[in-house]
Amino acid sequence: MPTGADSFPATGPNALAKFGPRAIARLLDVALVAVPLLAGVSVVLVLGDYDPNRASEGDALPPWLAAAWFVTVFTYETLAVAWKGRTLGKLALGIRVARFDNGRRPLWWQAGIRVALPAVIATIPHPLTQIVFIGIYFSSQFDPMGRGLHDKAAGTVVVTTR
Repeated sequence: MPTGADSFPATGPNALAKFGPRAIARLLDVALVAVPLLAGVSVVLVLGDYDPNRASEGDALPPWLAAAWFVTVFTYETLAVAWKGRTLGKLALGIRVARFDNGRRPLWWQAGIRVALPAVIATIPHPLTQIVFIGIYFSSQFDPMGRGLHDKAAGTVVVTTR
């Protein structure tokens, strides 16, 4: 079991992943999930005769949209991380999620906790939740091993693959 940042190589495979590649991987994954989801939602809204002019009258987007986002993000990230230890965004950036105790792929429940913590926060319709959501990821900047709150909750760490 690692005792600190010095338990990992300084560079190369299994070195602690830096914040920049992690952030870019997150943005890629959000885009990979958002584009098809938004396309599907757009079709549903058009077929459902959604009127954007009513949004100013308090008839905002349907409440199921947040649930659809959560289910899509949760499913994609949990399956990818539990199956291969990484998502497509992480694969592109050469990083992976590992169990903190042994370096192997996270178990399905660890992968689920890791994505559920920020995803649940993001679906709460309150302006302050977005600050908390971003704070969960930025908390990795203040940890010597680069572990965000979601990593600590799941017992994971993000390392490089190359």
